[in-house]
Amino acid sequence: MCMIALSLPGTLFAESGVQAVQEAQRKWIESYNRHDDRTLASIEADNFQVVFGDGRVQNKADQVAAVRRTLPAGAEYEVVIEATEVRLYGNAAVLTGIVVERGKFPNDHGIMQPFNQRSRHTDTWIFQKGRWQVVSSHLSDLK
Repeated sequence: MCMIALSLPGTLFAESGVQAVQEAQRKWIESYNRHDDRTLASIEADNFQVVFGDGRVQNKADQVAAVRRTLPAGAEYEVVIEATEVRLYGNAAVLTGIVVERGKFPNDHGIMQPFNQRSRHTDTWIFQKGRWQVVSSHLSDLK
């Protein structure tokens, strides 16, 4: 009985940590959908870096600038997390799962073209400055 009681606080801490990082991830994704550069900037660490499936690399400044850009008339863009698994390691967390980017953008001729890109994601989060911040993200395109 004592062993169960002693392990309970650690279990509760882990569960609250998982919930907190999942909430941070939700806010991060919503910042893209709402074009909320301030929230994005507060969630991404100063040295944040994302590597895309095609090998492109962007940093926090690139991401903030992209979120600030106005979409072309008639364009639509949305990011959705389909699934995420969280693994905690003290003040670090690794999130893996599937992310979907969908919407429509004009092609070279100005005609709106729908897109739906599914990717596997691996995101590394650190609890620092009193909150969870994402420090690294990697996307691998799913065909």
